[in-house]
Amino acid sequence: MEKKQQNFNNFSGFTIVITFFFLWVTVLFDVKAEAILAYFLIFTFGIFHGSNDLKLIQKSTSFSKSSFFFRALGSYLAVVGLTALFFSFVPSLALLFFVIASSYHFGEQHWASLKIRSVLVTAFYTFYGMVIFFLLFYVNEQEVTPIIEKISGFTVAEEVYLMFLVASFIGFIGIYLWWVFKKQIQVNIVKELFFLLVFFIVFKAASLLWAFSIYFVVWHSIPSLKDQLQYLYGAVTKASFMEYLKTSFLYWLTSMAGLAVLYYFFQDNEGLFLTIMIYFLAAITFPHVIVMTRLNRT
Repeated sequence: MEKKQQNFNNFSGFTIVITFFFLWVTVLFDVKAEAILAYFLIFTFGIFHGSNDLKLIQKSTSFSKSSFFFRALGSYLAVVGLTALFFSFVPSLALLFFVIASSYHFGEQHWASLKIRSVLVTAFYTFYGMVIFFLLFYVNEQEVTPIIEKISGFTVAEEVYLMFLVASFIGFIGIYLWWVFKKQIQVNIVKELFFLLVFFIVFKAASLLWAFSIYFVVWHSIPSLKDQLQYLYGAVTKASFMEYLKTSFLYWLTSMAGLAVLYYFFQDNEGLFLTIMIYFLAAITFPHVIVMTRLNRT
């Protein structure tokens, strides 16, 4: 147990160092250069961390028949297609659902190792993730609001971001304190609040896209990759990472090809392309959230 905690602390320290290194990059480059770096991180580590879901399904269910693989692939693609239709017909509702689902997923990745048994776990994960999202939205309100308006047609006031941020934080802390009272959790809350302070500094100093990519890749995708390597291959090594790349490369390449086509048609309209990229990320996020939730519960 002590060795596991030491490894976690070492990894957290490494994560903070990388975070501040990327924050230092903000001083060196302009917004356009940051955007290029952000896209690179999102399209490599960000997309790769969700590119091996079919392998995870196969491992968690212990099925190896090709018929099962194709059924799983069909179900996965169906969720992607339904997500695209969801955004096409009810974009405002789809965007809200995307934020809530992603919030839950971010919270689950950060806290699932605690193995807490409580009916409040889903709410706890979601509240924590919403703190991350609305902290990002609030400090980057001038960049976020036009994107939301383009997708949903609604203009969101700055006070709304702050209201959701405060409400989410109260929900997160409230459940945590209840678990402390019930002796169901032992977590250094000071360290967790320090992490939130780090996120605030990053979100405030960097542009919206660069700030999001730092959190998404450094604090979510890389830890998720680490957990998946441990689950699939029993160890986090160079060999297991290369094996992961081999089994996920085709899905990743297909995703990149689809995005490249979108970029070709909309490269002259950066705002529209960014909106479409959100649709794209949502389409591949929903099935990934389902897979990882199933995996953590089993």
